[in-house]
Amino acid sequence: MSLDPSASALSGEALIVDTPFGRLRGVLSGGIRSFKGVPYAAAPIGPLRFRPPQPLAPWTGLREALTFAPVAPQPADPGFYPGDPDAMPAVPTSEDCLYLNIWSPAEAGPHPVLVWLHGGGQSVGGTSRPVYDGAVFARAGITCVTIGHRLGLLGFLEGGRIFGDEFRGSGNNALRDIVAALVWVRQAIGAFGGDPGRVTIGGESAGAKNVAALLAAPSAAGLFHAAFSSSGGGDTVHSRETADAVAERVLALAGGCLRDLQDIPAAGLIALQERLSGSETRRQPFRPVTDGIFLPRSPQRLLPRHPVPLLIGTARDEAAPFLGEATHGDGHSAADWDGRLLAHLGPEIMAEAEKRALRMWPGMPASARHLKLLTAEEYELPSIRLADAHHAAGRPTWVYRNDRPLAAGPFAGQAPHVADLSLIWNQPGPYGAAEGPGDSGMHEMVTAFIHAGGVAAWPPYDVRKRATLVFGVDGAELLTDPSKDVRLVFEGLFDR
Repeated sequence: MSLDPSASALSGEALIVDTPFGRLRGVLSGGIRSFKGVPYAAAPIGPLRFRPPQPLAPWTGLREALTFAPVAPQPADPGFYPGDPDAMPAVPTSEDCLYLNIWSPAEAGPHPVLVWLHGGGQSVGGTSRPVYDGAVFARAGITCVTIGHRLGLLGFLEGGRIFGDEFRGSGNNALRDIVAALVWVRQAIGAFGGDPGRVTIGGESAGAKNVAALLAAPSAAGLFHAAFSSSGGGDTVHSRETADAVAERVLALAGGCLRDLQDIPAAGLIALQERLSGSETRRQPFRPVTDGIFLPRSPQRLLPRHPVPLLIGTARDEAAPFLGEATHGDGHSAADWDGRLLAHLGPEIMAEAEKRALRMWPGMPASARHLKLLTAEEYELPSIRLADAHHAAGRPTWVYRNDRPLAAGPFAGQAPHVADLSLIWNQPGPYGAAEGPGDSGMHEMVTAFIHAGGVAAWPPYDVRKRATLVFGVDGAELLTDPSKDVRLVFEGLFDR
């Protein structure tokens, strides 16, 4: 590693690092080393579309690593409401999107590593989203890596049925991208002060669901040593049969022309993707696939494969942004469930849950009941089921929940999906500050877990006490089984 003080155009001193793949120029500023737009695999373009990621070829000369690379092709993100400040900003996109970013303390290390997987419903998002400023973790003594990967049809289209057997498994190409990035981290992160023997993978929403998939993926074995899941779970996967059916619908929307899928510009593929999403009767058509290759079985049933500690949690009012005004006031009826709001269960099963909920919470307004049931269906219970499976496999498990409500904005008084990203990343919140004095402690929870090598500061989770650290207005409190009522309402329904 060397400094280049002549690079006065940079915001800080230029920093040269030698990696196994070539030399990189980043920046040293404020005690933080940063490198952006670092390739970790060959560009998945042309004949490599819908193919697994290919090894990165070493380069000669000095490569600039000063700016974010383009994110994966994706539609414009409308956010949860018009003008939503938390929507993915408009940034350059390209199929050449397999890049990562690194922030590391200036001290030599070795430092524990956080590899972060972004959210966005597997169809939008990217590492250049402002909240993912890895300098926050670097200031806490952690080498932070954020990964860009393929999204939507480019990352999750299962091609075996429509393209032929040589494409079987393409429905997990986004996850294969992430594994390729983790291999890069193992090979190269030492040059940046990171410790390849202390890697924690973490993610929020779709990123957290990808964390669960990696816990089950044989090819990810040994590439990470602890896991953190925020608003995820292990149930959001397609069976091979369902993935094949989605691919057939995509082909039909393309007029039955395979060449269009393989050769049309990315913009045309995204337009096709939006038509598919608009015609689906279930949220999140793009999911990891239990293809018998990358994922032999669903993550919820295959956790014994990787013996790593897990920190997992959700927010109390996750579904509030998806319901919008339906969560405010008592005029909303939850009797007729719209399948497009659901990620895991069908409307008929939710109708059964509704009947049970009326008995469990007889005085609860319909809007509040609907919010509670949809939050449980999408995030809370899939995360609890993942924690249960992880604990049953003998793996150390810690569970938390964010109940701290926002003080202002359209979700004031609620703890909605995505809002706790700013708490985890110690950033100003897009919906206003949370209620209560001081910081939430969620960033400190995650950094302590990483530094301790996958150990949290409260008693581990088990299915008898279900110890859960709950973040509220007055701070964090350890509670016993705070989701018991929700578990009873949905008992047996996830396995129908």
